[in-house]
Amino acid sequence: MIIYLPVNSPERAEQLRVLRNECAFAMTRDTTPVTAAKQRRFFEEKIATGIIEGFLAFDGDEPVAYGLLVPSEDGRIWSSTGVAESRRGEGLGMAVTIENVRRCHARGLPIWAEVRTDNAGQQKICRRIGYLWVESVTRPGMTADVFRCGELAP
Repeated sequence: MIIYLPVNSPERAEQLRVLRNECAFAMTRDTTPVTAAKQRRFFEEKIATGIIEGFLAFDGDEPVAYGLLVPSEDGRIWSSTGVAESRRGEGLGMAVTIENVRRCHARGLPIWAEVRTDNAGQQKICRRIGYLWVESVTRPGMTADVFRCGELAP
């Protein structure tokens, strides 16, 4: 059974870092690995202060996925999610993406996502659960679609 627990300690922040680094290839902005020192600063400055909300999905004692709600300067809340490499294809991507959307909607806000056009799995998840395409962006080495979700699909 999957349970969601907050990233509320340096130990969970390290578990988040390991998962994020397994998913770095699919990121739209920074695909470089995060070091332990950089993650400690990120936890102390962003998560522990409440600027960014983070959670881990656990299957027993094993962290298998994560979700982050990341605010931008323009007031948008952006979704960042990832699934452990060994657990892909089990529906965890859908589950953690929905959980992220629900958490953002509980704040009374729509959620935004940038998804690489070559990330077929996440593209499918976003479209299926109610994200609407807004625009495409191109950066060196990749193109991504920007989506907004104001309401989960039934």
